[in-house]
Amino acid sequence: MIRTTGWRRRALTATLTAALSFAPVLVPCSAQAAVAYRLNDPVLAARIDGAPLLAFSVDALWRTARQGDAKASRSAVLEQAVVNRLLAGSARATYGEATLFASQRVAFAHNVMVDDQLVATLRGLYGKELEQAMQRLPGASLAGLVTAQPAITPAMLDVVFGRPGQLRLEYTLDAGQLARAQDVIVLRYQLPQGPAGTITLADVYRRQNVQGRVALFGRQSSHLQQQAMLALAALYVQHWSAQRFGAAAMADLRRVLDEQDTVQALQQLHGIGNDIDAASPVVKQLSAQVSAGEIEQYYRHHREEFRRIEKVKARHIRLLDERTAQTVAGQLSGGADFGALARRYSSAPDSQTGGELGWLQHSGAPDWLAQLAFSQAEGQPSRPIRSPVGPNDKAVWEIVLVDQRVEGYQDPASETVRYVAGNAVAREKAAAQLAALRQRLLGAARIDINRSILDQPLRVLESRS
Repeated sequence: MIRTTGWRRRALTATLTAALSFAPVLVPCSAQAAVAYRLNDPVLAARIDGAPLLAFSVDALWRTARQGDAKASRSAVLEQAVVNRLLAGSARATYGEATLFASQRVAFAHNVMVDDQLVATLRGLYGKELEQAMQRLPGASLAGLVTAQPAITPAMLDVVFGRPGQLRLEYTLDAGQLARAQDVIVLRYQLPQGPAGTITLADVYRRQNVQGRVALFGRQSSHLQQQAMLALAALYVQHWSAQRFGAAAMADLRRVLDEQDTVQALQQLHGIGNDIDAASPVVKQLSAQVSAGEIEQYYRHHREEFRRIEKVKARHIRLLDERTAQTVAGQLSGGADFGALARRYSSAPDSQTGGELGWLQHSGAPDWLAQLAFSQAEGQPSRPIRSPVGPNDKAVWEIVLVDQRVEGYQDPASETVRYVAGNAVAREKAAAQLAALRQRLLGAARIDINRSILDQPLRVLESRS
């Protein structure tokens, strides 16, 4: 049992995240590219290698950030958007969509998540205006946009999903099924001063995570109709926003949000921002390459992370029912003698010795009672713990008291040390690789800035010149 796991995870996460922060030290002065302030067009916030970044997008992200932090800086938001654009382009070229967003088999598809973020951002910024616009719709609701809801028969669903009740390993549609789903119209709509359109079963399916797909395969018509209306609501918000701000502004904001998510996926691929034990292809590869010398060095500098309990001297009281167990626990809380209660109530063979378990040594596979003892603080009786038996098996309740415990350190040659130290070293290497990539991209980029949108001096970009 290794202690301090919780703070170690938090500390390592903070260290790795800091490696990608905006600290100027991460951008060496020897690899600078030109940063100019030649933009005067109020529509533009920046150009990155000639590609525009619109002021609308920067302003939208800044205003959103200020909802959580009143001190959020527009300049910092701009810098983050610039870095994200560079990193996201590199990530897609290097890894591709399937690797970056490997969880899409069970989670929402990446493009759906970006659309939802776009709609949520617009609602957060323009919710009042959207509500007022909706009041002017027929019936003062989104239902006023629906022009038809064709009947969907069970036979139509069978053509797409197959017969009900079939055993399935995955709830997915192949290309042929998707094509047939495209022919199943869930609703028709007419956007204000905009085009008429349809939302099909395929449109709804593409917006689902695994639970949603299970509901569709289960023929849950209420779920289908609800999801179609949610899709219509998203279309309406984007249509209203495009009419007000222009299609180019919507496309750019969506791109910025997409790049933000792509960089987050890139960081997770390098073990940053997820749990220290979470799978990461880059960390896994680097971990296999960590040398014995690196592990030894890490162990020397982080020995306290490998502190463990070597053995405990413990007593216990075994009770046959929970009511008696709670009664005994109450008496212990009141200061009653543990040994006397063990002799009176315990059903274990050692009851007459006061429940003495003696010294329990840390072993590779301790039984559940030993595990319970190893998890207890010294000198404090545990609460009654039910034995881990099946629901129909006779259970007992154990109260454990650790009288003494002896601590030591994991063997530096153990597999536990190899795994923990190797993983930590690999994560630090992965973070360093990503920081180096960031430096190279910034060093090679041509960036023009519109100085008029800045609210404080730039930190990263200014530090390059």
